[in-house]
Formats: sequence, C-alpha cells, structure tokens
Amino acid sequence: MASLPAQADPPAPAPAPKPVLVDTVVATVNDSAIMWSALRTNTYGRLRTLEARYGRLRPEDIERVSREELDELIDRNTMAQAAKTFGVFTPEQVETFFRRDLERDEQEQIRDFGSHQAWNQALQNAGRTWQTYVNEQRVDKLANYAEEFSVNMRLQRQSNLFLTPRMLRETYEREKSRFVRPAEALVALIVFPGPDAAAKAAAAAAAWQQEDLTSSQLAARYPGAIAPPNAVASSLIPELAQWAIAGPQGIVSTPIERTGSVQVAKVVSFLAARNGRFEDLDVQDELRLMCGRGVIEEFRKQALERARQRTEVWRTQGAR
Repeated sequence: MASLPAQADPPAPAPAPKPVLVDTVVATVNDSAIMWSALRTNTYGRLRTLEARYGRLRPEDIERVSREELDELIDRNTMAQAAKTFGVFTPEQVETFFRRDLERDEQEQIRDFGSHQAWNQALQNAGRTWQTYVNEQRVDKLANYAEEFSVNMRLQRQSNLFLTPRMLRETYEREKSRFVRPAEALVALIVFPGPDAAAKAAAAAAAWQQEDLTSSQLAARYPGAIAPPNAVASSLIPELAQWAIAGPQGIVSTPIERTGSVQVAKVVSFLAARNGRFEDLDVQDELRLMCGRGVIEEFRKQALERARQRTEVWRTQGAR
C-alpha cells in the first residue's frame, strides 16, 4: 500500500501590526473634547525650553509639565464653555460676536497669505483643517469673552472701590524691599596669573569694553586665564565691591593687582539703590499697578470658579 505524501507545515501567521496612536481624547469639558494632539503641541514648546535651561528632564518632570498644561487647557475650555452663561449677553449675542471675529480673522489670514487657497494649504501643511481652526478659535475667543465679561467690565464699573488706601499701604509694607534697597551688582571676573599677567589683563580690559563677551569667552583667548563664576558685589573685596555698586551695567575695571595675579572685572547686571517713600508719586503709581494686577488675578480666579460650577470635566485615567 502506497504511503500518503507528507503535508507541509502551514505557514506561520504574520505578526499582528502594532497599533499606532494617531490621536485620542484626554479630557472633556461638557461636550468639548481636548485631544492628545493639542496637549502634545502645548507641552512640546515648554519642554524644549526647560531642556535648554536645565538639560535632560526626568520622566516625572515631563509628566508634571503635561499635567499642568492639561489643567490650563481644561481651565481655558471651562471659561469658553461658560462665556454664554455669565448673563452679560445672551448666548445668541455671544455667538454673533464669535462669528464676526472669526470672519475678520479669516479675511486677515487670506490677506496675509495672498489667497484663500494658499491659506488652506498652510493649514494642511500644519496638519490642520478649517474645522480644527474654527474649533481652536472658538475656545480662545469665547474664553477671552468670558474674561472680558467677568473681569474687565467689573473693573470698569467699580475700579475705584478695589484699590483702597489700606490695600496700598499693606502692599508697600509687604513689598518694601522693592522700594527701599541698596545698590546691587553682579560682577564677572577674569584672573590672569604669570609674569605677563599685566599685559594680558590690559588687553582683555580693552577688548571687554568693546565686545559683548562672557568672562569665559574672553578668558579663552588668553592661555592660563581663569574665569570664576559670576559673583555678587557684596562677596568681593571692599575695593572691588564699592566700584561695582557704583555702576553702571557694562562698566569694565582697570586691571587690579592681587598677590600673584592681575584681575579684570565687569558689571554684568546692575540695580541702582532706591529709597522710595510711600508718599512718593512714583511709588504710588507702582503700588496701584501692583494692586490692580492682584485685583484682576482675584477676579479671574472668581470667574474661573463660577465657570467650573457650570461645567463637568472628565479626564482619562492616565491624565489625572
């Protein structure tokens, strides 16, 4: 009896492709969705700035920045959602304001890009559409309206009632170091050791007066020169400290001989002394500006709290 031919093993199934996240909802404010792509865009610029300043960020730092940016997006959407419910204007009027401003923005964009087609192409190049642009503008403009309704109009009606003499006086006492202070200076130094120190220091002083260089950049021109970290004037020898607090910013010292070396100094930042009294007009103006900002910030907090009472927020588990 003939044997049956052996059957070949079936081919191994192809591995399933890994899913790729295109976009997803990370939070909602009422019926308005906040997308992961929007959060990523907002977070990216801030992370790059922090990395440039502090170097490589830890995962917990990245997560913290992402949470803070999401909180800001939620607050912005919360204010936008509440713009039609503050009672200053009807929802229909607010929508009319938005459509009017959107049309004005559209005309400006077409004028800037040269044509409607060129503008649409620019949106596509940025991965956006007309609808996503409208949605972005709706959040931004309605949030601005809400702040205008709840903060600025309130200030216009009662601005004189919020800045009381007591508030000004208490702010002056609390922030007195802003108005009464000694002169302060930050000084950069270059130290030149060796037998030719005097000649190098003289050349460096002349160059420093003409060129905007850091102490490290200038010291690199002279082998053996040392550029210690910048120091506040009060930490320097009395002779140099008195010279520095006389200012102004950018002044370069003549070479200063020290035991075994010659130094050159430059004032890189300078804050003049001040003895501002509460009664001085410039102090009063500054106090009113400071207090006004504080009042506006308090009104914004109150407006945001009112807006939060009118909205429901949901976050994904990973965004909490």
